[in-house]
Amino acid sequence: MDETRPYLVLGLDPGIASCGFCLLDMTNHKILEMGSHLFKAPQEDKTKTSLAVTRRNARSIRRNTARTAARLKHCMELLVAAGLVPEDADKTWFQTRKGDKPVLKLRAGGLDRLLTDREFAQVLYSLCGRRGYIPHGEGRLGETDDTEGRKVLDAIKKNQAAMAAGSYRTVGEMLNAQGRSRNRGGDYALCVYNSQIQDEVKALFAAQRAHGNAAATEALEDDYLACLTWEKKSLEHDARVYELVGKCPYFPGEKRAASADISSELCRAYERLGHIVIVHEDGSEQTLTANQIDGYLKILFSTASIKGNKDCKVTYGAIRKNLDISGKSVFKGIAQDKEKEEVFAPKAWRCLRHALPEELLARMFEDRQLGDAICEALTFASSEASLIERLSDLDLTDDEREAVLGAPFTGKLFKGYGSRSLKALGLLLGAFEEPEVRTLTDAERASGLLNLRQSDRGVRGQYLPPYNSYDETCRNPVVLRAMGRMRHIVNAIIRIHGVPDEIHIELGRELKMSNKEKSLVDKRNRENAAANKKWAGKAAGILGCTPEEVSGRVIRKLILREEQGEKDLYTGQPIDLERLVRDDRYCEIDHILPYSRTCDDSRTNKVLVLSKSNQDKRERTPYEWMTSGETGAPSWDEYHARIMATVKNPRKRANYLNTDLGPETQAKFLARNLNDDRYMSVAVKNYLEDCLLFPEDGRKRHVIAVAGGATGNLRWVWGLNFGDGNVKDRTDDRHHAVDAAIIAACSESTVKKIAEASSKGREAFKKQRESRLADTQPWPTFADEVKARRAFVVPTRMADHGVTGRVFEDTLYHLEGITADKGKYPLVRAGEKTVKKGNVRINSDGSVKLIDGMAFLRLWLDPTARPNGKVKGKWYAEPVYYADIPAIKAGTYVPRACTIHVARVNWEPVPESAMASEPVVVFFGDVLVVDDKIGRYWSMGITNCAMEIRSLLNGSNLASGFPGTLNGWGKDTQVRVLQEDCLGHCYDGISINPEDSTFQQR
Repeated sequence: MDETRPYLVLGLDPGIASCGFCLLDMTNHKILEMGSHLFKAPQEDKTKTSLAVTRRNARSIRRNTARTAARLKHCMELLVAAGLVPEDADKTWFQTRKGDKPVLKLRAGGLDRLLTDREFAQVLYSLCGRRGYIPHGEGRLGETDDTEGRKVLDAIKKNQAAMAAGSYRTVGEMLNAQGRSRNRGGDYALCVYNSQIQDEVKALFAAQRAHGNAAATEALEDDYLACLTWEKKSLEHDARVYELVGKCPYFPGEKRAASADISSELCRAYERLGHIVIVHEDGSEQTLTANQIDGYLKILFSTASIKGNKDCKVTYGAIRKNLDISGKSVFKGIAQDKEKEEVFAPKAWRCLRHALPEELLARMFEDRQLGDAICEALTFASSEASLIERLSDLDLTDDEREAVLGAPFTGKLFKGYGSRSLKALGLLLGAFEEPEVRTLTDAERASGLLNLRQSDRGVRGQYLPPYNSYDETCRNPVVLRAMGRMRHIVNAIIRIHGVPDEIHIELGRELKMSNKEKSLVDKRNRENAAANKKWAGKAAGILGCTPEEVSGRVIRKLILREEQGEKDLYTGQPIDLERLVRDDRYCEIDHILPYSRTCDDSRTNKVLVLSKSNQDKRERTPYEWMTSGETGAPSWDEYHARIMATVKNPRKRANYLNTDLGPETQAKFLARNLNDDRYMSVAVKNYLEDCLLFPEDGRKRHVIAVAGGATGNLRWVWGLNFGDGNVKDRTDDRHHAVDAAIIAACSESTVKKIAEASSKGREAFKKQRESRLADTQPWPTFADEVKARRAFVVPTRMADHGVTGRVFEDTLYHLEGITADKGKYPLVRAGEKTVKKGNVRINSDGSVKLIDGMAFLRLWLDPTARPNGKVKGKWYAEPVYYADIPAIKAGTYVPRACTIHVARVNWEPVPESAMASEPVVVFFGDVLVVDDKIGRYWSMGITNCAMEIRSLLNGSNLASGFPGTLNGWGKDTQVRVLQEDCLGHCYDGISINPEDSTFQQR
């Protein structure tokens, strides 16, 4: 460490709605910066659905509505030009009048009789508005990944069967027989294809011409069908989307290849098969040979279904059987109950096997350039027209092109792009074909791509660029928002202190885990909760107490006892259930491999043993103890057989049977348990490493992705959880800052010290914490300084002053009347009840929309009001909603003051005397300073005209000691919005009382 200047270590704790930060001067033992920065996650509050999904759905609905309106307008023009509709008619002309027949009966009757001009126009206009389902690349097999889409396709199949069974001439005739033609909410039973509607239109025109209808000309039929089948052009759209595809990390001039490409799936298959490791009973390991891998690839990429293996699967169980592997051998990292799972599933190829002829598939696999081009076209296209355009330059016969058009190209299988270009994939596959190449790293090295990847680290600078300029493929709004706020903090720290020497980062679980991983964790948590409930009930029966009174330690012991076959696996002795529950010293939970040497506190390194066994084993591995020659040590051979017969989890079994925990193996354990190698963790680590110009100190690594388990241990040992029983207090927003301080202090040597200090177990460590603590901290008083600094941390929030949001709630109500009281509230019908609503917009047709989001609050001071009152002057509150923004822009908006117990539509305008000066504008989350008191504005209740002000320390608690209602404010009341900076330096002159969360200017 260079003593001539500060050695700076920055700890970062970014999550989906927060970012803790802490900058340590390791040379001078100082905490330079420490804080929590909060922001609103781009998700719906209740459902946690991404706002991008909500916006996309709303945009899609708006576009569909606009297209339908444009199509109906054009249809009206065609009908007017044909003389079927008067020139001055509008859409209300088509509404059913007294004496009119329902349109559904006209659709059926028009096949057998002459329709009047009005009847014919009604039918055509109605069909143009509801023109049936147009498939967009679901394939001729009717495949789609969309749940609603599957429901539609299932309903269409049933209606096609009903058409055939009833011998109906048109779908209109079939629907007329059923008595209705429109679906109800969530019901798709009456869906039909647009092509079926086209057939009906052709049949109607032919029938009308046969019955002498002069308006049913072939010209009108052609023009009407063109209108009925109109679709947006997709070629330009697809090209714009393709421009967003990221660059290859090896060849920046090349775009990344589609995930569905044959080369992409073949390369992933080589990787998976090359990484299979079979661990035999004696501890030796075996990998697949080149010939074996080639054999399994032939199965996976077969051009036709294999007898007895329709989907051409390769499972771990099949490999075991094929290679005649002993039942006592295991696949590394794969539990035996998971061996029915596939090693790799080339899903796109499997789909094409069902959709394309065998001859074309064989040609695609032999000529991989052609095969990849076809898959690229399927991924690129969003419509049949776009796909036809992409296929036009390929060497395909008409029959082959028609077959490709039948593939489900808009399904999930043909979406998304990988991480490498076709050029890079070609080089990797060429390397994989060499017998000595097994792993991806081997293939990179053999192809020369490894040097390219390691040498191209980008252009570093003093500040972080936007994350989406570093990773152009990232479209996840949650990731982009979190990385944007982290970048803001890092750059603010660099402006003051310069680029740190090290950055330690730990990503929040929601940020670094994929949806699949989250679902697996949720499933495991549910299973654990069920097991905890079961064993808590059993223990409660023994102890004579309620299940809630059973300690978590007892429950964990019971779960391990069941998992181990009710035995101490070290010695094979049975573990008595009742004694286990009643006597806390009877059994102990031990680390199989010593925690002081591995820092592994995971479930796969935990075992329940008799207390004597744990004391005899000490800080050794089972192998070291049992082969030591000590009197009373268990037999290794008997223990080995016991483990093989009882333990199913491969990773846990490997820990039990470990025979080498030397320095090299220990280093691997420490690296695994201290560093996080998840995809997002590595991506963010690379972002910081590639973009920042770190000091030249000879270090290879300046950025470390820290594992949560390591920081959790440090937090517990140093007493920095702040909750009851030394449990992490997540209710206080300052915990993000404390986490960042621990992350910054989390070096490999520090955690190893913690592990060594904990070698006698946590219970012993609790009693001796004071004497051991100084040796484990980065400097002796670190934990005390974090505690002291925490008391002065004020969480900051991102200033989001946008004025875009949902304008109205979705439901449309009917106005029933107005209340007779002074509030004059509109009465609306909601289900079976009539309720009053205070914040609505009443439309000219009597319908009512509920106004949704509040954009901001304006506070107006009228210094002339209440001249003789105790409090002179008056403040008016004016909530401004997103629905008001268009009127504000148009200059027609009238500011109205919130009035208690009065509907918003009846509020009085803000007095002119108040509008003579500028208002105080307050957005959600802004810090409001009233005289010398400070709080965070959260919401405005318009029923009682009261602002909700919350504590700066905790957004879920109301601020205490804040000035009361607006009615108590006068002309002498000083009101302003405090401008926050992300580091919280704006609070340097603020006096904080953390006991009651009140804040006061000094």
